[in-house]
Amino acid sequence: MTRNFTFRPSTLLLSLILALPPLRAADNVPEEIDLPDLIALALQRDFQIRIVQLDKDVSAQNLRSTRGYWDPAIRATHSDGALGGGGGASSSFNSQEGEVSSASISQNIPTGGRLTLDAATGRFENNFGGPDTHAANAGIALYQPLLKNFGANSRSFIKIAQRSYQQSEQSFRLQAITTVTNAITLYNQTALRKDSLRVAEQSRQLASQLVADTRKRAELGTIEARGVEVAETRLAQREANVVLQRRLYLDTLNELKRFVSNEALPLLDWQVEIGAMPAPQDWSGNLSEDFEYALQNRPDYQQALLEIEKAVINEHTANSGALPSLDLNARYFRTSFGDSFTSSYKGLSSAETDLFVGVTFSRPLLNRSAGADRAAARLLKDRAHLVRQQLQQAIAIQLDNAARRIESEAQSRELARQGREFAERSLEAEERKLNLGQSTTFFVLEAQEDLTAAQVSELESIANYNIAVARYHQVKGSTLQSQGIDL
Repeated sequence: MTRNFTFRPSTLLLSLILALPPLRAADNVPEEIDLPDLIALALQRDFQIRIVQLDKDVSAQNLRSTRGYWDPAIRATHSDGALGGGGGASSSFNSQEGEVSSASISQNIPTGGRLTLDAATGRFENNFGGPDTHAANAGIALYQPLLKNFGANSRSFIKIAQRSYQQSEQSFRLQAITTVTNAITLYNQTALRKDSLRVAEQSRQLASQLVADTRKRAELGTIEARGVEVAETRLAQREANVVLQRRLYLDTLNELKRFVSNEALPLLDWQVEIGAMPAPQDWSGNLSEDFEYALQNRPDYQQALLEIEKAVINEHTANSGALPSLDLNARYFRTSFGDSFTSSYKGLSSAETDLFVGVTFSRPLLNRSAGADRAAARLLKDRAHLVRQQLQQAIAIQLDNAARRIESEAQSRELARQGREFAERSLEAEERKLNLGQSTTFFVLEAQEDLTAAQVSELESIANYNIAVARYHQVKGSTLQSQGIDL
């Protein structure tokens, strides 16, 4: 389905810096705000986007925390007294009186195991009164799961944290799109109120002028005095409408100020005016192409894809968790003895090498917990795929509805323009007839009010059209691109 319009948006070059401190209401704000100003202020000051930014920062720190899995670990010990037992290099020494110092550095490896380099030196008392014995020991140890937790399954939590961070980035992008769309909507609504106030004031001015002209004609006796009363009544009604439109404009303006302000009561004293309503831009849309674009660029859809990736990772981890534990433990080391630390240390180069290798097997008899975890992970993966399919369907419907709304608003805008032009011609005709004595004040007042209604209707149609285009870009996921915003 193709819509034959062309969209040529005005470009907003914006560098988004959300790390800036909160700004007060009147800081660096022009006296008159246009749409690019409002978007820039909203992206800096909107509370919700700042909250989502902090959520993204928290997710980044969580990801950084998981990467500590790769950080080498250093361990050092010193024992004095009855020695022996334990593990590492010092475990090579027999239990007796003395002191042992040991140090090791271990590193997790991509296969899911852990590699440890260790060294130890000891001094042991001779129970028969001879000189103390010194010993040195150095070796390398390997712990490696062969079934359960083998390979990437041992670090699945890092992959999950990576996907979660990517989802937080998409959440930030989604909030930015929402904020920009809300800014466009609010700006057009405020501009509509301002222009409606202007039209009401023009209508009041027309009525005021007609009252003055009617009085003159009544004094000359060309019309009845009743015409003056009718004109004055309509003037009072239009004065009341001006008061109403001013209140509505100021109410909407306050909402706009709240949208871009970090303060409470001080914003009431913030004197700012809204700029002109944006001119309606032509628009084009192709449902098939825009659907594919949305699948590539809509943040919520990207989040759904990332959720599937997380579900697949969890399923692999659960499958690994259901396997028996078969762990390899190996140690390759040398031990040397001497009558001093130096001699024991030098003796390591010629000492015999020892190798110990062992495996440990374990498995719960029923293994029901692991089986349930595996089944749950599979179900969650299926659920994630269904959510993605559901979102695809929703995107297609939303795009079609948004496109039809633009078409409807475009038709309404054209009809409203024609209605306003007809009302202008009708008023001009009634004023000419009144000057020729062929019409009355009543009919001129009616024509004036018809023109006022037509002008407001055209303004509403323009605002609604602009909002409809903004909502389409939101559904398509092209809001930031259409406004020239680079996050």
